[in-house]
Order: sequence, then structure tokens, then C-alpha cells
Amino acid sequence: MASKNTALKSVSRDREAVAGRMIGLGASPSNETFMSLSKCSFQQVPVIEYVTWTVPLPLSDDQIESTFGNEIDVLQNPKAVSGVASVDSSFVVNGILQTDMFVIGFGIHAFGEPMSFSQIGNSVASAGTQTAPLVSPDVFSANDALNGALSGVLGVTAGIEPAQMEWGFADWQAMWHLVNAYQFQWKFQQRHLLINELAADVSYFGPYAEGQGMGTSDASVQQYVRQINDQYAGLGASSRFLPVSHRRVGSVNAGGTGATIAANTGVFHPTRDYDLAPVSWGGIRNQGSGGCCMPFRKLNKPVLLERGIPIGMILVAQDSYHQEQMQRYLSISEGADTNQVANILVDQNINGYSVATGNAGLELTLDTGGNQFANESVQTNRALYKGGTLKLAILIKGFEVWGPWKKYFASNAPALTQYVDVPSITGQVSGLAGIQVGG
Repeated sequence: MASKNTALKSVSRDREAVAGRMIGLGASPSNETFMSLSKCSFQQVPVIEYVTWTVPLPLSDDQIESTFGNEIDVLQNPKAVSGVASVDSSFVVNGILQTDMFVIGFGIHAFGEPMSFSQIGNSVASAGTQTAPLVSPDVFSANDALNGALSGVLGVTAGIEPAQMEWGFADWQAMWHLVNAYQFQWKFQQRHLLINELAADVSYFGPYAEGQGMGTSDASVQQYVRQINDQYAGLGASSRFLPVSHRRVGSVNAGGTGATIAANTGVFHPTRDYDLAPVSWGGIRNQGSGGCCMPFRKLNKPVLLERGIPIGMILVAQDSYHQEQMQRYLSISEGADTNQVANILVDQNINGYSVATGNAGLELTLDTGGNQFANESVQTNRALYKGGTLKLAILIKGFEVWGPWKKYFASNAPALTQYVDVPSITGQVSGLAGIQVGG
């Protein structure tokens, strides 16, 4: 506990005002100091304010509607946001500056899991108390589920459905669709629209590996299964993902020793073949344009923002297709608004168990003697479980403006307008967009 407190104190000290955060590095204002500042390398400009969301997936449909609707307000939202597990913020009150700021650039960062993998399994009803799991095979038939091969209970369906789990897919897909669905707008003082561009053109996907640096390995599946099941339990879902524990060998119609077989029943053997899953390390590649390949976007002309005024950076939906896809990948139900595990159908009119009449679906059984057959029907629906974490952040680069420097800008505003926008003084802004909205 002591070491954790020490770490928190260290972080707190890092955020205290230091000369490196102050315009002029703490030096008194002068024309020479200002011109030197204007030539400062953008890489040396500190991140002065930021808000970062950490979002574990999936989300309930209510959480998506509340947080990822037609407007996504990372900066202005409070520090407790529906569906967001952690809000890391440099603000005392999100989106409100405590000091005047000389803004030089900004960044929109979208990150997902560093690795991706998928695995098959089965979906079973959640047990309210400790209980032995069902036999969870790689494949099973309707006969297996009904005749006791999975639950040991004859004549009662086992309450099991084929399932797939994905880790690290939905987060990247959701982020990609998000930046293509939303317009990034930076509006302040109610009338100044400094930036109005597609988020994909000004955002940054941090790739974890370049094409030649991608790698593969194996991941232990069960630890991720537990995280997924815990997330689904927290959302109130009634089903859980069960990893594969048995392989299906075939079926028998009757007879045998040590078991009572009244009808066609599957035969299985234990396996650990599905304990590990192949993993791809990496992430979505950068968009490709110059603005997106850099973590931060530099303004053509710095802007002086006054304390106490909302910054007004917001994401506004402008593409319904990408927005719908983003919400689907975020959703526990794939947008079905049920807050339950998504049930994926092959087609609206082609789903459920396959046909098993006449000569359809015949399986040669393991019975001794002459050849015996059984019609086997399999479930074509799939329960989809998703897991992973996405991070969405807005960061602002610049310097704090302290007393003498504010007076310097005020008294020299006309001469400085070719170097910096001071809208609170001049009533105008050129900035990146070069457009003044309103009068």
C-alpha cells in the first residue's frame, strides 16, 4: 500500500506548475522571447491538458446511447461517464481552463488492444451458484443436446449454444468506424469555429507494429474468457462463454457398457487442444494522410485561450453508416437492444438447426456390427462474445500564460496577430481553418 501511495504522489508532483509548462519558460515577456518561442520545435511543446477514456468492451446499449451517440464529448463530460471505466484527466473541471493558455496544437488518440485472437466454445446459461460445467464440445448435434451427452440428463435439452469469442477485434473496429463517422469540431466563445474536419483526418491510431514487425504467438485463452464473463456478468447478461473441453468422436445408437443409451448419442473424448489460441500482435495501420500519421496536429497559428471558458472540442456524428457500425461493435447485443449476448444468424430466413430428415445429415455411427446411420442436425446460430479495451483521448499542446504575458498579448495584440490569434482581444480568429464564424 505504501508503494502505491508513493506512486500517486509522484504523479501529482508531475502535474504541478513548472517552468517548462509556462510560456517563455518562466522568463519575463519581451519581443525577443516571444519570437524565440514562436520558433520552438513542436516536439518540445508539452501536453498541457488532456482527457483519456478507458472503455472495456462490450457496452450495454444504454451506455452506448448515453456516451457514444450523436455527440461524443470527451473533454466536457464529467469524470464519471457511463460505460467508461476510467477517466484520466488533467483538468480540475473537465474542459474548463484554470489558467490562460497559449495553444499550439492538439491530438486525438484512438488505441485498442495490442493483440487480437478468436476461439470457439459454447454459450451456457449462467448458474447462480457454484456448479459443475456442462461438457463443452467443439461440435455437437441436436441429439447430443437432447439425449444427455452434454448434461447427463436424458430428454432435456442441455441449454447450450455454439459460441465464438473475440479478443481485440471489436475495439479496433469500433475506433476505426468512430473516426470515420464523426466530425471533429473545435468551437469556442460560441462563434469561433477553429477546426471542422473529419476525425479520421486529424486523429492518430497508434500502431503497435509496422507491417514488417507484426508477430504471432499463442495466448492462454482462459484468462481472457474470465475477463469476458466478468464483463458480461456486470452488464446483467444471462449467459457465459465456456471453453471447449471435449472433442466429438462420433455417435452411437444403442448398447455399450457403463452407460444407458436409449437413442442416438454423441461420443466425446477430453481435450486441451483449445487452451491456447494463435495471436496476432499489432493494430490498425495509420490512415495514410499526413495529419493522421503524426500523434499531434500543429495549428498554423497558435491561439490564446482564456481561463474559465469551455474549450469546446467535440465529435459530431456525420456519417450514419459508420456510426451504426461503431455502435454495433461496441454493443453486447450487436445493436439488438437486448443487453444480452448477441445471437448471430446466417440469414434472417435461414437459421436455427440444420435439416435432418430422410437422407439429410446422415452420420455413420460407431455401433458394432453392420453399418448404422443417424440423422444429425447441428445449430447454425452462433453466440458472439467480445472482449478488449479501447482508449480515446484528446490532448492539447501549449503553454500556460501567466500574468505579465497576458498583459503583453493585450497591449501588443495588433502587432502580434500575424503570429497568434487572440480572439478575446481582437474578436477574430484565423487559426487552422482560416474562417471566422459569426460576428
